[in-house]
Amino acid sequence: MLRTAAVTSLAALLGLCAATVARPATVPAAQARGVRTVLVVPQGARFAPRTVGRRDCIAYPRDCVNGVAGIEVAYAVSGTASAHAQLGTVLTDTNCQADSYGISHCMNRIRLAGGRVLAVRHDHSMMNDPCLAPGERVRVRAAAGT
Repeated sequence: MLRTAAVTSLAALLGLCAATVARPATVPAAQARGVRTVLVVPQGARFAPRTVGRRDCIAYPRDCVNGVAGIEVAYAVSGTASAHAQLGTVLTDTNCQADSYGISHCMNRIRLAGGRVLAVRHDHSMMNDPCLAPGERVRVRAAAGT
């Protein structure tokens, strides 16, 4: 128990998601549930399209439900996602400190199947939805209506 607390404190100092650091990198909890889909809203879009609804934690910070049914919404920071789903691997998970609403704005880099790397911001409530974990396989595509 003390070791987990120390790892969590170290993770906070480094700006890493504590949930990601505390669990083994070989079997992320999200992977045990199956491959999650990451819908990417293009860079510069102020709000997610209506198709993502309450998964948009910027538009609905008090009651966002990003991650319901294995579908996550993330905002492109660099790169673009295809309208067709591509498999990818999460490379990083940083900047997971929660804001005043309890929403984390994690920064993730995802390597797509073709080798391109996409950087995204994953807004979510840690109480409802875990971080995208390094090593986790995800299905990535552009959010509909974008």
